[in-house]
Amino acid sequence: MLTSLDHAHACLAWLAGRDAVAVESALADPAHPTFAHAEALGDAADSADEAVRAAGLMALFGGLVEPLNDGFTPAGRAGYARWFARICWRVGIRDARIRDRLATFGITDEAALHARYQAARYQPPTFLNRPPASAHKVVVLSRVTIGADLLLTTVVLQRLRVAYPTAELVVLGDGKLQALIGGYAGVRVRPLAYGRRGPLGERLASWLALVDAVEAEAPDLVIAPDSRLDQLGILPVITDPTRYLLWENLLPDHAAQSLARALDGFLAARFHQPAQPPIEPRTWLDQPTMAMHQRLRSAFGPAPLCAVKLDHGGNPAKALPRAAEVALLNRLRAQGWRVLLDRGFGAAELANSDALLAELGWPTIDLDDSGQGLGLAIAACAPGSLAQAEVIRFHGSIGGWAAACLACGLALSYDSVGHHLAAGLGVPVITAFTGHADARFATAWKPHGPGAVTVIEIPTATKHDPAQWARLLSAIPLAAIPLAPSADVR
Repeated sequence: MLTSLDHAHACLAWLAGRDAVAVESALADPAHPTFAHAEALGDAADSADEAVRAAGLMALFGGLVEPLNDGFTPAGRAGYARWFARICWRVGIRDARIRDRLATFGITDEAALHARYQAARYQPPTFLNRPPASAHKVVVLSRVTIGADLLLTTVVLQRLRVAYPTAELVVLGDGKLQALIGGYAGVRVRPLAYGRRGPLGERLASWLALVDAVEAEAPDLVIAPDSRLDQLGILPVITDPTRYLLWENLLPDHAAQSLARALDGFLAARFHQPAQPPIEPRTWLDQPTMAMHQRLRSAFGPAPLCAVKLDHGGNPAKALPRAAEVALLNRLRAQGWRVLLDRGFGAAELANSDALLAELGWPTIDLDDSGQGLGLAIAACAPGSLAQAEVIRFHGSIGGWAAACLACGLALSYDSVGHHLAAGLGVPVITAFTGHADARFATAWKPHGPGAVTVIEIPTATKHDPAQWARLLSAIPLAAIPLAPSADVR
């Protein structure tokens, strides 16, 4: 009996070596044998049996959807367009709410769902040449993960501001984004949750809230930069196709290219704007977060501080071994840096930071932005109160971390939200990039921003080799270098 992972591998094995034209031609046959594998994956991911469902969800997203899209190829996207559309239809219509809402878009079968998606992917030249001349409101769909929003959604917002100087820009996504981008004039974050747990049907049902939100906002234009909210464009969000603009994270000719640059070039062409100089991702802290930053900057004092974020977004493959983390922190201290260490998210990452600090044997002051009494509350920080602290561990929100990071002269991170946040704030950042399979992945997801960015790519197979860590250690500058950005950059 085939496992869920076997079904995912069967689809990928069939795809290997085929170009987009061949994939689209073959999968135009609704009886193509790979659809049976896709259906089995969807059924497992939506199963009432918890063990079956867990294996199905892991195989569906980690074993099929991510490989199809993280390879950035037209062939992979063509496979996704057919297989995931089949899954969305098969699983989605089990919920009468989804079935009925799709019908309001004129979608009453899988063929219509796929046809609408293909029309969004290949918009006619008339739209290319005639973007809306004016707009009072534009809705931007979040990428769901905050790091991707900082790298990509902030580029969208800046291009839209050039195109529509007076329009209100509404980002539908995690309410935490308000602290990070709410300082940009005319931008509002409308909180919208995306179900990332539970059966597949429950995740697809979060689309209903998305459609409600778009209808309530009544925008002149919706920008969808490969968002999970509409399943990368498969599910409709607005009835007028000329008011929906989909960007797919495809890279041409197997070339290594930054996704931020690819998106920026796409938008420049669509809105008839100069492509050079490119738009850099930015982070605009809102007023409460900036007030927190000013308090922390005063409390930290003038001695150089490095923001260290060793969480990995739930993917431990992105992390280096413990011995490497110990070596990194020791190198920072040897170079004269004090350390601001983020505890991470959840019990596992807290345990990791506990073990790391215990192995180092360093005295640590805990700083709390969580309201759970885990350390000194930020609101209680007096000027200079942390000026003598050599190691500070931060507990709390991403907004609080951003406020603290902006007060630092250097940042060190894995491939996660930490390096995109630091880059967008203009804080010089060093990234240890490992745990990826595609050779283009590090370039595609490299952070960009107004500050210096150093990426040290470490092959996954050799990340336990101390010689690989040495390249990372040597990139850490002396703390005497004046790296800290001025307090008024945001």
